Amino acid sequence: MNKRHQKDLSRTGRSVLRLHVLGAAHAVTGSLYLFEYFEKDKVTRFVTDLGLTVENPQADMQKRLPSGINASDIDFAIISHAHVDHSAYLPKLIKDGFKGSVYVTPATRDLMGVILPDSGYLQEEDAKRRQARFEKANNPALSLTASTSKSASANPRQGANNKTAAKTGKSAASAKNGLTTAVNPKFQPLYTQLEAQASLKFLKTVDYDTRFAVNDAVAFTFTEAGHILGAAVVNLEIGTGSQKRTFCFSGNIGRPDMPLLRDLQPVAAADYVMVEATYGNRLHQKRDRFEVLETKLKAAHARAKKQGKGGSGVILIPAFAVGRAQSVLNDIRVLMEAGRVPTMPVYVDGRMTQAATEVHRKHAAIMNAETRAMIEAGIDPYTTPNHTVVEDWKASEALHREHAQPIIIVSSSGMAAGGRIVNHLNYWLADSKSTVMFVGYQGTGTLGQAIVRTSAGERPDSVAAPENIASPKTVRVAGKVVKLNATVDFLPDYSAHADYGDTVNWLAKFKRRPKGVFIVHGDEEALAGLKGHIETRLDWKGVVIPTNKQVFEL
Repeated sequence: MNKRHQKDLSRTGRSVLRLHVLGAAHAVTGSLYLFEYFEKDKVTRFVTDLGLTVENPQADMQKRLPSGINASDIDFAIISHAHVDHSAYLPKLIKDGFKGSVYVTPATRDLMGVILPDSGYLQEEDAKRRQARFEKANNPALSLTASTSKSASANPRQGANNKTAAKTGKSAASAKNGLTTAVNPKFQPLYTQLEAQASLKFLKTVDYDTRFAVNDAVAFTFTEAGHILGAAVVNLEIGTGSQKRTFCFSGNIGRPDMPLLRDLQPVAAADYVMVEATYGNRLHQKRDRFEVLETKLKAAHARAKKQGKGGSGVILIPAFAVGRAQSVLNDIRVLMEAGRVPTMPVYVDGRMTQAATEVHRKHAAIMNAETRAMIEAGIDPYTTPNHTVVEDWKASEALHREHAQPIIIVSSSGMAAGGRIVNHLNYWLADSKSTVMFVGYQGTGTLGQAIVRTSAGERPDSVAAPENIASPKTVRVAGKVVKLNATVDFLPDYSAHADYGDTVNWLAKFKRRPKGVFIVHGDEEALAGLKGHIETRLDWKGVVIPTNKQVFEL
């Protein structure tokens, strides 16, 4: 805003509120929204959500803020929940100069303490891979590295070169023969594990249902979103008196009657609403998830018991470390303790899953009533009758052996996009006695989606499966073609996102019609679908699907 406009505001007493849409517009990740509030000679700038753009990581390497606005110009941030596409851009914003407070619920703070350092580690590993590919492409001599490195211990001069390379930041292969391929700046990580850890000190906690005034111009209240532990709908109040606007930012909202969590809380009213559309054109199946899981587990157990070469089969459950793993473990425990499925050894494989489970234990007070009662009775929801925590990679690989009885392995990632589950799939997919049981959305291009395409029955909504087309018999895992003889199941019952029916029912509880609705966080069909349902069923006007970098005056 130029000086003339600012003088006009000071003279008239009028205020201006602008919304900049900077992420998850016509896309499913990268949540980031900038608010600017101009009043008299003062401007307040803040953001809601700071998410990574998972489907296009290069977007996060660019300047995401509007021209003329830098990270140091932002006064504070509010984050709805801990998932990487809503929180994990924070360390990058801090690197760029942000120095304000970041407001979250207590459980979100603790989950970000698990998720952000892991994100930093993955950023570093990805940078190393890209640098290695760059070196190989630009120095053909590097193809000889493997053979020459074997003799390094017998060649003191080459060993010295390796040490020199380590000190200067060049690879040993680059230092060899006078090659000087230093680390390319464009292959630097977005941020490091240490930078992610340091970013956590910016977090400030606010409890649910507590109105918090950040300054004279902005206040907010967190209400239960029912999506993952600690997830909140952000209810903003911007301005005062007749100049006040209210804005409801949904973040991600959950389904009713989900395991462990409380239900999505109604919101009374808001001048403007921003809502996600992950399932904007789809409805979840209405069925008893325990009955479905029981049927699947009993069939998988019977299949795994068929003795033969290699011993019993296994049941692999790829599950997101935060939320999904805890829900599935609880349901397996319930079924085993009730005698509805055989009691089998359950191996929980992954440090991140264990850390997230500890956060769930810590925040039992914000679970649903059933879960709280269970914990008060001394029952741990996340521990099955025959339970083993797999501590490290060595113990994880030790599971690749003959087993005298069927076992269950719960491991991340949920879309098989990385982590220890990839190694398990590589080992067990060819075993016809084994089962892979996916319990959540499988994104486009992921290994999970590629595997689920082979299923003859239910499929995730992300997979279009034309009829009468034979399923592939192989799948590529970590660059290797693997036979796919295992049975593949898909249980959409564990999705943590509201469908369009849930979303419209939630919006219908608003006591007055908003002035405007912004729909984000979905693919094109989902965005258009939710817009149509809101307009048709609620008769609301001003429903907009914003584009990236679009600016609105509210």
